[in-house]
Order: sequence, then C-alpha cells, then structure tokens
Amino acid sequence: MNARIPDPKQSALFAPIEADLSAVEDRLLDATRSDIGRVRDISGHTLLSGGKRLRPALALLAARLVGRTFPAERAYAASAAAEMIHMASLMHDDVVDEAHERRGRPTASSVFGNGITVLTGDFLLAKSISLLAHNDANLHIVRVFSDVTVGMAEGEVLQASVAHDLTITPETYEEVIRRKTAWFLAGCTETGAMVGGGTAEEIAALKDYGAHLGLAFQIADDLLDFLGDPKQTGKPLGTDLKDGRVTLPLIQTLTVCDSETKAHLTALFQTPDISDTEIATITGIIARHGGFEHARMVAETHAARAVACLTGFAPTPFRESLENLARYVTARDH
Repeated sequence: MNARIPDPKQSALFAPIEADLSAVEDRLLDATRSDIGRVRDISGHTLLSGGKRLRPALALLAARLVGRTFPAERAYAASAAAEMIHMASLMHDDVVDEAHERRGRPTASSVFGNGITVLTGDFLLAKSISLLAHNDANLHIVRVFSDVTVGMAEGEVLQASVAHDLTITPETYEEVIRRKTAWFLAGCTETGAMVGGGTAEEIAALKDYGAHLGLAFQIADDLLDFLGDPKQTGKPLGTDLKDGRVTLPLIQTLTVCDSETKAHLTALFQTPDISDTEIATITGIIARHGGFEHARMVAETHAARAVACLTGFAPTPFRESLENLARYVTARDH
C-alpha cells in the first residue's frame, strides 16, 4: 500500500524507474515492520506521510545509468536504506525544531511524543545499516552511508551553533548545507553507481552530480521558506527565520545593504517571537536588495554543474531523468 500522493512532474522524471521505485516501496514497508507495535506505528506514520522519495530514486537512476549490471536485491536494499536514513533524520529534526506539522500532516513527535520518536528514529538508522550489512558485497555502501550519517549530524550541529548569528559567511552557510544535504544526495548517486558496476571515473562523476544537486536543492528549499505557498510546502512562511536560521538570501542582503538597513534587519531578526508581519518586512527588504535573485542564481549554477557531470554518459532515459531532475529542483514549488 502506498498512501503518497505523487507530484505529476516528479512522476514523469522518475518514469524510467517506476517499477524499481515500486519494489523499493515494498522493501520499505517490509523493513519498517517490528514486533514492537509502537515502533511499527511511528515508522509507518513517517513512511506514509508523503515525501519525494528523491534519495532512492537517485540511487536507482545512477545504477541504471551505469548499466553494466543491476543486482536488483542489492539496488533495492541500498535505495530503501537511503530513504530510512532520511526518515530518521526528519524524525530527529522535528523533535529538535519542536515542529508540529510536516507536509501539512502532524509530525510523529506531535502524535507520539518526543522520546519515543527519537528512539524510533534510532531504530530506523540501525535498520538501514542492518538491511545492507547481511551482504558482504555491500561493505563499501555501508561505509558511504555511515560517513553520510556522520556528516548530516555534524551539519545539524554546525547549523545549530551558528543559529541567530547574522555574521555567518556564505562559506559557512555552504558548509552547513553541504554536510546536511549535499553529501547525502552524493552518497545516493555514488552507491547507485557502485551497485551498477561503474568505473572509478563514473562513480566520481555521479558523486559530483549528487553533490551539486544537493546544494541546488537546499538553496531552493531555503528560497521556498520565504517565497513558497504554504499549501504546497506544508509549512508556514518564515519557519527558518523563526528558528534563527540565516540562509543565503539574507546573508547576501546583509552583505550588500547599507548600515541603516542592516541595523533594521538585525532588529527585526532579533525580535522575540517574530511575527508574520515582521517576516513579510524582512522578505520585502531581501527582495529589494536582490537577495532572492542571487540565491536563485547560485542554485541554478549548481544545477548546471550537476548536468555537466553527466556529459560522459551515453544518452539514455536515465541520463535524461537526471538532467531534468537537476533543472526541476530549482524550479519546484514544494
């Protein structure tokens, strides 16, 4: 059973691997079962709450693109493991952020409580490695995903440590999103290429593709926090501002604006319980100073670099999907 409502644009992008994704969905349902009822309930709540299934799709597209071999069980296990790591990270993030909704639905922590949600997230992380570890051929994949998980945790800590800091540099911002998002997508395409029997050069190219895609994806996500439709994104505008996160549009604006505007932005940003009106004021200032255009340009540059990483591969529906995906992530509305 799949309770997710597909995005028509995304469904078209993933059409060449539709059957593979269906098999991964079955694997996810099986892997998240537990004899402990609460673990099963909380895992199922998160699994069926929506989501793009971007990470398993990247692994599958990379494996199919390389095309030398496709050991289905290993490919599906790696793809399912990637999604389980993602699920666990969302559950932990929602506890840290005290979030009550995600994609328009109650978070697991708001339904079941923080403690048991964190523990179930730990279960999913452990289960993701267990899913791979029973096949000795997956050792390299286990190493990649272990490193990815470490990087994600470090990225979240770095993000928390620079929260509310208006002196954050573009370099620090990129380091945060590289660790928390880009390395994970790079790990998905890297492991997919490994499973597909890719050469060292092919694996490196697809890893670079995933890294640039991840940077473009996260910058676009940060733009949606200011400019998206809450009905589409599933979260209120200005969530990052309310949580004290300083993202690229604001960083760029603080770099180019005059001292009076900077002081005004600082006062607004430091307001306790920042209001929707104050968020709208900050959004207007950023728009007038080109902060959104700058961030969009940086995202599109990374998307173009992702596409350039694919030039060494023969034209196939899988390459076309990866190319179109890179363009899609910067133009999406949720």
